[in-house]
Amino acid sequence: MFFKKKPNVQNTLSFRLTILYAAIFALTSFVAFSIFYYRIRSVTMELMDLELTEEIEKYAFLMAAKGLQEVRSAVAEKLESENPKEEFYRLMTFNGDVLVSTDMSPWGAVDAAIHPAQFRGDETGHVFQSIPIPGKAHKARLVSAVIGPEVILQIGETLEDAEGYLDIFLGLFLVLVCSTVLFSMLIGWFLARRATSDMEEVTRTAEEIAHGAYDRRVPIKGQFEEIKRLGTTFNTMLDRIQNLLKSMKEINDNIAHDLRSPLARIRGIAEMTLLNQKQNTDCKEMAVSTMEECDSLIDMINTMLDITEAEAGVGETKKEEFDLNPLIVRACELFRPLAAEKKIDFRINLAEPLVFQGDRKKMQRIVTNVLENAIKYNTEQGIVGVSAATDNGDVQIVVEDTGIGISESDLPQIFQRFYRCDRSRSLSGVGLGLSLAKAYTESMNGTISVQSTLNHGSTFTLRFAR
Repeated sequence: MFFKKKPNVQNTLSFRLTILYAAIFALTSFVAFSIFYYRIRSVTMELMDLELTEEIEKYAFLMAAKGLQEVRSAVAEKLESENPKEEFYRLMTFNGDVLVSTDMSPWGAVDAAIHPAQFRGDETGHVFQSIPIPGKAHKARLVSAVIGPEVILQIGETLEDAEGYLDIFLGLFLVLVCSTVLFSMLIGWFLARRATSDMEEVTRTAEEIAHGAYDRRVPIKGQFEEIKRLGTTFNTMLDRIQNLLKSMKEINDNIAHDLRSPLARIRGIAEMTLLNQKQNTDCKEMAVSTMEECDSLIDMINTMLDITEAEAGVGETKKEEFDLNPLIVRACELFRPLAAEKKIDFRINLAEPLVFQGDRKKMQRIVTNVLENAIKYNTEQGIVGVSAATDNGDVQIVVEDTGIGISESDLPQIFQRFYRCDRSRSLSGVGLGLSLAKAYTESMNGTISVQSTLNHGSTFTLRFAR
């Protein structure tokens, strides 16, 4: 059975590309806005400074043409015509004496910001400043200029309208940027999903192939040349792997056929010799031994082929629903005579019922091999415990024995082909039983594990998803 783990969205390429798109767009928008906002602010201040400069030049021209008295009269007219909260005019001498001025009460201590002494000796300079207004969040723009001998004219204008306009622009732009960033995330997610959809098709195909669907191929589609090349390369690789597996199967079949035929002939000759009553006792014993060895070799070859097919995933797996309990009981009954010879006590604990879906013959071989191992390497008057139950929805079969155990150094190798522990070499066998059990278990998406203590016994645990 195949369980597909749901991926973490934060670790997906689509999510990271979306965040990257949004981050790049937000950074680009911020830089563009900063430049645009700075430029608008600069232009606004330049226009205001230009208006103030033109106003100063008008009074300077009046000063040059008609004298100080006309300038004082013109400034005095501002007392009635101008709003003192929006604009002020002040005519001063270099000594700081105010000749005439509009209402300065709304503007605070402007004298502290500009001192007439800084213009002494400069007949043409203009000084621009932005000064705070008491009790107001906005500032005022102030220009001070020399318009005649020992005479300075100061003109101030509030920045409330200009800063209000800039604040509105800033608010609108921030709303626009946030909305656009969210929209860019949606567009980025769509583009990222579109770019990775074909990659997901490759992944799904690879997962199906990993679970035995060797005839599956990646559909060559999409608009991205890189994905097409990946799919084509992947399919080419699959064709070569499938051809390789087919060749391996043919080689295995040929080897098996080539070995089986002479072994079968040898066994046939030995059997004919055994049936010939005229032969002496030694010939008969030789014939019996030859037959036994041939049977052992044929069984070993068949087992190796079964292991190879199971590990390569090319063997046929027949799935059916059946109860595991009768299968385990029959396997135990099969080994009771062998267990009786060593006075081994069988202890069976099975949950009822234990329905399983899988290959019945493979499961029978698995249980048989593990039980045979538990009996073979057990001690006289030992115990073999067999239990089966469900655990968190999975089927778990446990086979325990009180035998010679397995050393810690041998545990990692016991499922390898032909591997035999030093203490088991004196007993019969070639070291393929556990290898076959492991190959069959994994072919049904199960696991087999072992825990063992030297001279105290071993515990084999089989676990299958239902």
